[in-house]
Amino acid sequence: MRKHLIISSLALAAATGAASAQEACSTYEIQRGDSLRDLSIEVYATEDFRILYDANRDVIGSNPNVIRVGDVLTMPCMEDFGRAPVLADTEAERLASAMAAELVKAAEARAEKAIAEAEARVAAAEAEAQQASEDAVAAAKAEAKKEIEAARAEGAALIRDAGVGTRPEFGDRQLLLITSGNYAPFTDEALPHRGLYTQLVETAMLRAAPEQSYKIQFVNDWSSHLDLLMPTLAFDGTFPWSRPNCEAAEALSETDRSRCETYNFSNPFYEVVDTFFARNGSGYEQTLTYADFAGTTICRPEGWSLSHMDAVGLYEPAVTLMRPVSPDDCFHAVMEGTADIVAIEAHLAVETIGRLGYEHRIIENPNLAAIKSLNVMTHKDNPDGEAILETLNQGLAIMQQSGEWRDIVSTALRYQMENG
Repeated sequence: MRKHLIISSLALAAATGAASAQEACSTYEIQRGDSLRDLSIEVYATEDFRILYDANRDVIGSNPNVIRVGDVLTMPCMEDFGRAPVLADTEAERLASAMAAELVKAAEARAEKAIAEAEARVAAAEAEAQQASEDAVAAAKAEAKKEIEAARAEGAALIRDAGVGTRPEFGDRQLLLITSGNYAPFTDEALPHRGLYTQLVETAMLRAAPEQSYKIQFVNDWSSHLDLLMPTLAFDGTFPWSRPNCEAAEALSETDRSRCETYNFSNPFYEVVDTFFARNGSGYEQTLTYADFAGTTICRPEGWSLSHMDAVGLYEPAVTLMRPVSPDDCFHAVMEGTADIVAIEAHLAVETIGRLGYEHRIIENPNLAAIKSLNVMTHKDNPDGEAILETLNQGLAIMQQSGEWRDIVSTALRYQMENG
């Protein structure tokens, strides 16, 4: 295919002299930089390019301002249109012609400068708009953070102020507890008694304070519990959460250290096996040492404590951490190859692997498991927090002594085994 160059017949030729050797009564192949106007000046000493256009309409087409490199034009003879060549024979005429050419060049230079200045203004405006957009986003984030902090302070102040002779004891008001679903067999609204852990908490409250009014609400966004709902004292307690090793705070991640500084914990209502899962055949499902995980990508859902991983050196940059919201995303990541290992609680892993159809494809490493407790947490700004935890601890002790705790756990686990 012939390469075409589209140029304007009103523009000054970029490569001058291309048509200077051309004559009337001949043909001419269009070169880069040519225009009908320039060819008319060179051959016929006139800017009236209609001479050439009328003779070459079938080649040029309907637009005389567009000619194409490589097209061949017929240069008509003078007598064909009854015009004698007008040549600049006098010094004055040559001077006028030269001045005209200089004026054209000057006009072109001014046009190029104007275009460059306009492009610079456009670029500056775009950069300014981009910066303004980034500043607006940063300002919005800062404002949102201020609003959250103000809400937290206001909530804490309201409860503190209510303590001056007017606040009822927590036994005279309804307690609000919060949990989240999709954590079988422990918490899910579709499970019997809304899950094993939910039933343990409700039973503990019933045994220690049967007259106490309370409500357990499900908000299926674990991170919102710690980021907003508990800090603003919208709820009195949240469960189930693991307690980091707060006695060795210097060895904890920033997130776990903050949890120790911000929350109080009940006694453990249940202990779980926190372990690692990997693709069958990857080698990670049977290794005997944590050191073999160096350089891997480990997926652990957002909000889950990293304390047991920190304790054995599984923190960045030794490993890469992936923190999606849903446990399902971790198992999908392993199957897709974007993660090597899932670090998660064993009960939840078995349920998720079966539901997603990954049995025998993703399996547990039985050699590197850790036992962790699951607790109820209250915010340290809640003046009733410690009393609530003490009530729950008393109810838990009663259940354990009577054997009721064991009955609840065995019934829930049997249901989970039978119904998957």
